Amino acid sequence: MNAEWRAQFGPFTLSPAERLLEQDGVAVRLGGRALDVLIALVAAAGAVVAKRDLLATVWPNMVVEEGSLRFHIVAIRKALGDSAGQHRYIVNVANQGYSFVAPVNRIAAASAPAGRVADARPDAPLRLPSLSTQVLGRDEEVGLLSAALARYRLVSIVGAGGIGKTTVAITAMHAASADFAGDVHFVDFSCITAAELVLATLAGALGMAHRADDPRALEAHLAERKALLVLDCCEHVIDAVATLVESLLRHCPGIRVLVTSREVLRAAGEYVYRLQPLACPPDGDGLTGAQALAYPAVKLFVERAAAGGLDFMLSDQDAPLVARLCRDLDGIALAIELAASRIDALGLHAVTRHFDAGASLSWPGRRTANARHQTLRATLDWSFNLLPAAERRLLRRLSVLTGTFSLDAALAICCPEQDQFAAVELLANLVSKSLVAVNAGGATLRYRLLDTTRSYCRTLLQGSDELAAVTQRHAEFFQRWIGRLDGPSPHAELIEQDLPNLRAALDWFLRDRQHASRAIELAAQTCPLLLQHSQLVECSRWAQAALQHLPPALAGSQLEMRLQRALGQALMFLGSGRNGRASAAYRRSIALAEQLGDLAELLQLLSGYLVLLHREGAYTEALAIAHQAQSLLQGRDDPQARFMVDALMGVCLHLVGQVEAARRHWENCFSYAASAPHVLDSSVGFEYHIRALCGLSRTLWLSGRPAQAYALAAETILKAKHHGHAVTYCLALIWAGSVYSYAEDVERITAVADELERVGKQHSLEPYRNTADILYGQVLLLQGQPAAGGERIRDAVESLHAYGYEMLTSMALTLMARGLSDLALHAASLSMCEQAEATIRRGGDLLRLPEFLTTRGRCQANMARPADAEQSFLAAMALAQQQGAWSEQLRASVALAELRLAQGDADAVAPLLLPLVEAARQEQSPDLARARALLGHPRGDAAPGVPAAL
Repeated sequence: MNAEWRAQFGPFTLSPAERLLEQDGVAVRLGGRALDVLIALVAAAGAVVAKRDLLATVWPNMVVEEGSLRFHIVAIRKALGDSAGQHRYIVNVANQGYSFVAPVNRIAAASAPAGRVADARPDAPLRLPSLSTQVLGRDEEVGLLSAALARYRLVSIVGAGGIGKTTVAITAMHAASADFAGDVHFVDFSCITAAELVLATLAGALGMAHRADDPRALEAHLAERKALLVLDCCEHVIDAVATLVESLLRHCPGIRVLVTSREVLRAAGEYVYRLQPLACPPDGDGLTGAQALAYPAVKLFVERAAAGGLDFMLSDQDAPLVARLCRDLDGIALAIELAASRIDALGLHAVTRHFDAGASLSWPGRRTANARHQTLRATLDWSFNLLPAAERRLLRRLSVLTGTFSLDAALAICCPEQDQFAAVELLANLVSKSLVAVNAGGATLRYRLLDTTRSYCRTLLQGSDELAAVTQRHAEFFQRWIGRLDGPSPHAELIEQDLPNLRAALDWFLRDRQHASRAIELAAQTCPLLLQHSQLVECSRWAQAALQHLPPALAGSQLEMRLQRALGQALMFLGSGRNGRASAAYRRSIALAEQLGDLAELLQLLSGYLVLLHREGAYTEALAIAHQAQSLLQGRDDPQARFMVDALMGVCLHLVGQVEAARRHWENCFSYAASAPHVLDSSVGFEYHIRALCGLSRTLWLSGRPAQAYALAAETILKAKHHGHAVTYCLALIWAGSVYSYAEDVERITAVADELERVGKQHSLEPYRNTADILYGQVLLLQGQPAAGGERIRDAVESLHAYGYEMLTSMALTLMARGLSDLALHAASLSMCEQAEATIRRGGDLLRLPEFLTTRGRCQANMARPADAEQSFLAAMALAQQQGAWSEQLRASVALAELRLAQGDADAVAPLLLPLVEAARQEQSPDLARARALLGHPRGDAAPGVPAAL
């Protein structure tokens, strides 16, 4: 839909480009989905838009119930004041759809400034909550908070429960968003119960779930950004939040933090803003309706009462009643809203009489925990006692649910003895009375109790005789629910939404030894899904908790095998490989799969373990594992398994120097993919096809086809970028991009390093940022800056070593040896050569050995040790020829020819170089150019398709 227009109808102006609806110049608050629906209807004003077209426009690629559409139509009508009388905007055409029937004046929108780029990033969507209703009486507070954020780096909004801290924080957040170029993040801590989950929750909100256990990674992610973090509902984890905030402010100079809490953080540099109740009319006679509405508390009451569907107008007669009620409620926004929600059922006079007789609120000045709970209890006691018995029972039981929940969960857990229609009506009544909130932003409606309401009702449930039964139904429901999720990547949104409930179910099963086996089963079902959605910290927590409670009867079972596998994979990507825990978990799971005879699971386990071994630099051991995986395919007709094993065999053989054997396996992959594209799927979340393309591009270079290597490397990197997965893209940049490192192509090495730096920084993938530093170091060496280049590479290697990531260690050590030799630090250069060779031979990184031997020979030649240099060059030539690494053989031969010329032996050049040059008549590369120059040949024209830089 073209958004470069504005539409005017009645007192309203709609700007799709700005996503803004205004009434007489004042912004109208409307949810994002509702705004999308309105834009679609106005764009087709006068025509009927079918419901299916609206659903496809607003919820592309999602299956959405019509109830969600109706929900947003109602919200739009309320925002527009749409009625069957004078003001009519949207009509429902029976069995067809909806039509926008008001006259529309459509005008062109002002053009955006030239060169403007959207702030939002597709791989890091901005998650800013919006307010569905107008914020009343808080303009001054929002202005003061905006000024405070400009002056102080940590601002805390402190106030009683229900006073409106979150509302004010969200409003201030939107007001300040432009000052931070949209880099604003809202983090809700209300769904967590353990302080150790504070870091993981903040990391997840910043798109860093894969590094959610490392505070240094979070600090590095934010170190160079000017961003605003809004941390909501912190009182129950206040110590952990205070510690984390102090650390972030100390290491991230551009960060500002806005906190809401019932208590002060008592953190360094904290500016405390104590939010006061809404202003109420003073006690006195003669108050008119107009005078009362000048006070925010009364205005909020009237607005909420009218929003409930009642045609409520504040008369002069009723104004003193409402004013007294607001005063008795001390201007607390939550209490006022709860009172207003009862007007449609009981009327104003009944509500005020009931409050006078049955409730008394007290707001002490000292905000201790007990006082806060007592105050909230008084407010909620009054609200709760207004409900019929069946609604009280349902609300009390709903407190067992954490975070948001589905209708199915509410009915199964809280209303098993009731007719479904009656149960739905009870829940709808609670929604209409604002005791249950509705989240209509997803494909299905979700429900949620306010935090204060849930805490209050949870206390009531704990004091009842039904706690055990309701809690057991909750745990059993979510165990059944998780068991129904299947497929390669199921229900990412649902997993995230119901994670708090799944966690609560696991905790309940673990508390009673009678249910230990069910806890193990739930954890084994959930951990793979957590892995697929990058919930690595949660996965490791669940797996370890379940394994610690593993009953003897389940030791050695398939459940233990699945838990050990999940633990190994989570620890590997969390960077816990160096302590051996990931390896131990993988080895245990592999042993169990062998004992159980589960060949399919064993193949997946060996694949994951092989990735871990490569990260640790254990290439020889990885090849043995690949052969073990290959042996499992005997007698099996499984294209998916064969594709995966061939891709892995190709990687393993390639890295140990068996270039041609690796190429054959990768070519098998492409034939499988052509005949059955579904084999590209991988249950371990690894993109084997792109990895195979990376390997083939490297093979083309090594075997003496640089033009084809360049073309395939560029194609592979582009394909990985379009794949949309940051890790896959980084892998392609490193491994396909290594063709440019082989060619010593400074321009393209720099471009690859820049992308690695950008993506690594954006997603806090530190090993890939360290890899970029190695490439930058190589560029500095090639540009004649060995000191700076060597230092940058050394720092990167130390960082990678701390992560247990050793795949590039031998390459980096070889480059550092070259830099030291260029600095004439010969003893240090040879020492570095010894380290590089030890690393290569210890891990089996034999593909790097010819390159290392050539580098060592050059170092020895610089030391005037020609005999040693010659032996190194000859060894490199022989090994490269054996491996099929033609380009490494050529490079070593050129180095030896240069040595012979320096010794005055010009006759030795032609026998060394002429066969290699003749075999590559149509190719161009830097080493071929040197060889032809040594032979006295002109360079000639570049072969078709080869970049001029070659």
